[in-house]
Amino acid sequence: MKLMGWNYEGRKISEKLHQQILEITGILNDSEQSGRRSWGSLQRYMAEELGTKPGQIRTIKRMMEEFGILKKGVLKSSEIPDREQIYTKNGRMLLGLLETEQLMGQKPTEAHLEQIQELREIYRLYYQKELISYTCEKGMLHPLKATLKALKAYGYLDYWEWYLLNTIIRRDDDLQQETELFRLIDEYRAGKLSFQDGDVVANKLSHIYVSGNFAYAGFLREEGKNLNLKLTLNGELQELADKITDER
Repeated sequence: MKLMGWNYEGRKISEKLHQQILEITGILNDSEQSGRRSWGSLQRYMAEELGTKPGQIRTIKRMMEEFGILKKGVLKSSEIPDREQIYTKNGRMLLGLLETEQLMGQKPTEAHLEQIQELREIYRLYYQKELISYTCEKGMLHPLKATLKALKAYGYLDYWEWYLLNTIIRRDDDLQQETELFRLIDEYRAGKLSFQDGDVVANKLSHIYVSGNFAYAGFLREEGKNLNLKLTLNGELQELADKITDER
């Protein structure tokens, strides 16, 4: 059986990503660097400044759009808009918090380190909201909801079960797809179904990027990596998980 992952942008929420976002927005906000440049020209300039490739700049830009930091479609081939037109209200708030953390990190006193932890809890709340509404499969699937439903049904998912979930579930609350998924997981756990390297044929890093973002936001706990991966629910968010999966 061939398996596939859900679509992803190719970056995982992390401190490094936040740092790159700040560097990118720093250039966007500086008219001397961004003024009179097209987006195509500017992303090449950003790549040079960040020591990466233009493709990575485009990936980070798409993530910033998907997570509600940038307004979708404002960065195109034409001249770069004024900074007031680029960011969403929530995006400006998150960027302000990231800048505050950066400043505190330059003078890491005990008080600053405590405040940084508080800021990171706010980030998690921000991403929780964004991931709850995040969709793929042309808007037909909320992958977080599908993941939580499977975890609540089975207690945990391993690497192969994660890709069974990704392969079978392509629409929200589709009873036929959910029945097929549960049948396959039952067969797998009974030893009637097995997999090997090469069986995941598309979106092969979904277990890193998609589930990794769910874990960053606090919905999941991750143990092990790659073939040894084990995903479980974070019990601290049980009430929220029940709400997301429409169970009270």
